Amino acid sequence: MTGALLLDMDGTLIDSESMWHEQMRAFAREHRIEWTTADAHWTTGRPMVEWAERMRERGVALERPAIIATIASAVADGVREDVPWLPGSLALLDRVAAAGIPAALITNATRENAAALLDAAPAGALRFAVTADDVARSKPDPDPYATAIARLGADASACIAFEDSSSGARSAVAAGARLWFLTTQLPESPVPAERTLGTLADVDIDQLFAQLA
Repeated sequence: MTGALLLDMDGTLIDSESMWHEQMRAFAREHRIEWTTADAHWTTGRPMVEWAERMRERGVALERPAIIATIASAVADGVREDVPWLPGSLALLDRVAAAGIPAALITNATRENAAALLDAAPAGALRFAVTADDVARSKPDPDPYATAIARLGADASACIAFEDSSSGARSAVAAGARLWFLTTQLPESPVPAERTLGTLADVDIDQLFAQLA
């Protein structure tokens, strides 16, 4: 079997959820709508069109693509300025690049957000990104992971996906990948996971690579 590594971005590789929440609150203040802490946490892992529509319902007089582009661009700028790597992320990507392990980034964020992370990652670690701009249906639909698996030429059952959100976990499992769930956002996976870990620092990289062989 041909295995591959499938990596979520926000909350898995980088600690950027707070950046998204901050930019949403700033946008809401600018447009004079209510946007609570509960609203911000509700967005985690969800397709961007869902929270953009909620903002429209609250009174933002912009179309969904404009709302998404404004907030996503601000987050991408923040990542370019100072990448908030989560523990173990950079070390894993360094090893992936050195070993030539096929790996891809799968995110519900925009192509601009993914580009900021791809530029910061070690050369050769991530072959490409599948973003919300690349699929018809974002996570929790299986389309993002299925697209990445097909592009890598891998067997789904031999792929390991690292996820931290409910929608991401559901997407990976629905695409047939093996889920290793990170508890950076939730105490446990909403769907059966092969392994549950705190962060990527808890991964035995040699064991991981053996699982992909």
